[in-house]
Amino acid sequence: MTRATSGFVLSASITVLFSTVLACVKDVNAPLKAFLKSIAGHDWTTQGLIDLVLFIVLGFIFTKVGALEKLAPDRLIAVLIAAVVIAALGLSVWFAFV
Repeated sequence: MTRATSGFVLSASITVLFSTVLACVKDVNAPLKAFLKSIAGHDWTTQGLIDLVLFIVLGFIFTKVGALEKLAPDRLIAVLIAAVVIAALGLSVWFAFV
């Protein structure tokens, strides 16, 4: 994997988990949800924008650092898959019980 690919794969993994946590936190924190809604008209729109900015910023930071390109591609892909599975399960459980 190239330096950029590695950086953005890790960035995607972190962003997926962050987005999951933010979705759960804003559901129990009405002031946070109202604040996010006030920024872009809807809390999910603002969350999407935050996720996009986080993904891009982390991707460029990890690309610049370049330490990830030495990791095996299979390892980074496994991290991304694990993050998506954890996020999906987390949101499923959250919305099923809350």
